[in-house]
Amino acid sequence: MDQLNQAHLLLAGPADTDQEFYHRAAQAIAVATDCRWGGVCFSRSDTSQLEVVALWEKDAPPSSFCFDINGSPCELVYSAPLDKAHVYFPRDVYKRFSGCELLGDLGVESYRGQAFYGDDNRVLGHIFALHDGPHPDSPEVRFFFGLLSQRMSAEYRRFSRQDELRRLSSMIGITRNMMSFVDKDYRYRAVSQGYVDTFGMPREEMIGKRVEEVHGADVFQGILKPVLDRSFDGDSINTRHWIYPPEKPGKYLDVWQTPYTETDGTVTGVVVSGHDITRQKQVEETLQKLSLAVTHSPVLTVITDPEGVIEYVSPIVEKITGYRQSEVIGHTPSLFKSGRTDEKVYQELWGAIKNKQAWSGELENRRKNGEYYWESISIAPVLDENGKLTAFVGISMDISQRKLMEQQLQELACSDPLTGIFNRRHFLQELDQQLDHSRRYGMPLSLMIIDIDNFKQLNDSGGHALGDEAILQFVTVCDKTIRTVDIFGRMGGDEFAIAMPETAVEEAAVLAERLRSLVMALKISHDGSDARMTVSIGLSSFIAREDRDSTIERFLKRADKALYKAKRQGRNRIAIF
Repeated sequence: MDQLNQAHLLLAGPADTDQEFYHRAAQAIAVATDCRWGGVCFSRSDTSQLEVVALWEKDAPPSSFCFDINGSPCELVYSAPLDKAHVYFPRDVYKRFSGCELLGDLGVESYRGQAFYGDDNRVLGHIFALHDGPHPDSPEVRFFFGLLSQRMSAEYRRFSRQDELRRLSSMIGITRNMMSFVDKDYRYRAVSQGYVDTFGMPREEMIGKRVEEVHGADVFQGILKPVLDRSFDGDSINTRHWIYPPEKPGKYLDVWQTPYTETDGTVTGVVVSGHDITRQKQVEETLQKLSLAVTHSPVLTVITDPEGVIEYVSPIVEKITGYRQSEVIGHTPSLFKSGRTDEKVYQELWGAIKNKQAWSGELENRRKNGEYYWESISIAPVLDENGKLTAFVGISMDISQRKLMEQQLQELACSDPLTGIFNRRHFLQELDQQLDHSRRYGMPLSLMIIDIDNFKQLNDSGGHALGDEAILQFVTVCDKTIRTVDIFGRMGGDEFAIAMPETAVEEAAVLAERLRSLVMALKISHDGSDARMTVSIGLSSFIAREDRDSTIERFLKRADKALYKAKRQGRNRIAIF
């Protein structure tokens, strides 16, 4: 299906931001399903509202908005079990969900949706397609939705971790920050100078006070207490909210809250770090509790000396690499080296950091058990006040799942979904390269266009399943017969093409006759239906000394003319142009 190939191409490219990816995903959904609208939606915690972060409609700018899930088909997506996460209504969806104003406003007739999940199998949101008319179902579209659902989960984790990395880097770089430690009685036990500057209260007086005594009862009850309670239950939380110091302008803070956990697993308090983003002013911060965030972060942190010998590594190293901390410290990062990453990447890495520059990129490394995995890595030099190099700090995360999905999407973009051979677009790219090669080196090149005779009658007599079986058996015969250097592709429907490099038309004709005979001998069987088939073949040859100015379009046109000639002569024949 050409639209599925187009959709996979849309998703194969990189996306630097979550919004860029969500908009691209929404467009890919509309293209893949041939629907008027495609969209990406997230659930909003503790409300019945859904947030549409991307809605794509042809010739219209992408949009975002919120709507109520109650009484909409989306409600079924969020309540469905994991094995039935795909919800589909081919027609009359607005009649069934007449209480959903959104469906009525858009004039939606058919609906398709599928949830995507977080690490705890909690529904994060869903992808959907809407159409203003009836819409058929297909296994290819369902497969596409399933694959994109997995990709959405992986990309959500990736963007969340990138956001965490940015926040962590920002905190390390701030010299005066608002940091505090709040115990389970909601009392301050440690505060930074940032708190003293903000509230105009001596540190000795602030220590031991309840949070509501400092911020006021309204802010405490309405904003701070609910998120503190969640952190006491073990959640790390990022929020943005206003605070109102006495006799001073309000401040809008980006706040990160991390549970403080004792060695026995008991949560005894919360580390709070607030960044004033009202004026984007950098202030000094207290780093007393910041090491906790590094220790418990899902991001791997490595600190080495100037020679690259590891001095510190965060505990998650064992989960990612299989090595314990004690097995890593004292070694260099080459311990994880797989031998499969291009040496030029390592040369670029060391060239940058030895020149006191930061470096980021992707490396294929190896775990202790020998398993290969991909990491996204950022490395920065640490300089003292005189500019002397004292250490390197590296942060990384495992991106193996994303790389696997990118590979799968790339393969889908280049191959025919039914047969696995090249699709039309990729076959023509390969043919164009072979044509350039033949033109440059004066070598012959032959092209065979093959059409299954009376394929429609085959489908009508035994159904599409029999037709698919016929195509698969035909492709199997071709795969076994052609050479490894030959290029095989499906041009669409029942039409196929084989390019034969460095092959004159006489040799190609011998191969064509062999294929014609083998196909004619096939007996196609499926669910009690039997059939035989024949093929018509058109041959064209590029001869460098005669066709030097020939284009790929002319080359194909000549093979097509030969194919039509074979059909006019009664089919089950070979014709040469």
